[in-house]
Amino acid sequence: MNKDFVAIIPAAGKSERFLGETPKQFIKLDGRSILELSLIPLLDFSECLGICVVVPLGDQYHKSLKVLGSPKISVIEGSDSRTSSVKLGLDFWKNSQMSFDFVLIHDAVRPCLRSSDIKELLSSLSEDVDGVVLGMPSTDTIKEVVDASNEISTTLERTKIWKAFTPQIFKKDLLNKSFLNIKKNTKYTDEASVVEANDGVLRMVQGSNDNIKLTFSEDIPLIRSILSSQGRGEDSS
Repeated sequence: MNKDFVAIIPAAGKSERFLGETPKQFIKLDGRSILELSLIPLLDFSECLGICVVVPLGDQYHKSLKVLGSPKISVIEGSDSRTSSVKLGLDFWKNSQMSFDFVLIHDAVRPCLRSSDIKELLSSLSEDVDGVVLGMPSTDTIKEVVDASNEISTTLERTKIWKAFTPQIFKKDLLNKSFLNIKKNTKYTDEASVVEANDGVLRMVQGSNDNIKLTFSEDIPLIRSILSSQGRGEDSS
């Protein structure tokens, strides 16, 4: 089974929950930005034919990033929502001359991605599923609450609950079809939810628990510690 893929890194977010003037994807740790750290593991895979990084309109921060000079990487401007930015990335690849079967999408602010998780994701692809989502089974008890009152309505069955991470990888044709069928006023929190809404068959695969997302400034010391434990704590360029 051919597992060649192209990647989309949606990096046009406004970081509304993150305190600081610099968008969190461009914050630097030991000389490398969060964005660079997030996409570098993908470059090591021969199956990765190209990476489209979707940056904010008029962005200047990305222009100083060395890794974006790689011939595998293209940069385009995004939109005001993640879904719209990913759609622009899909359009970019549709208009390219590249031949591929899968599209992989990875958060620009998950800098602790391990190569072993990418290998696991690719090895889990099969003809009988439309895509694979990296994640972890929930170890917490999950409560469903009623709107703003926070009144508990039920306790969900934990054995069926997984936390979804990225990367997520999908068959090209179904992903494009799913994005063409997006419903207005519907909130999609990841690309898997878009494919699910179009009856796609997806599989969860367990990844590493340290593949965390930078959401708050308080996450930075933990990310720095994880990168150090992975041997990625210093700029080796």
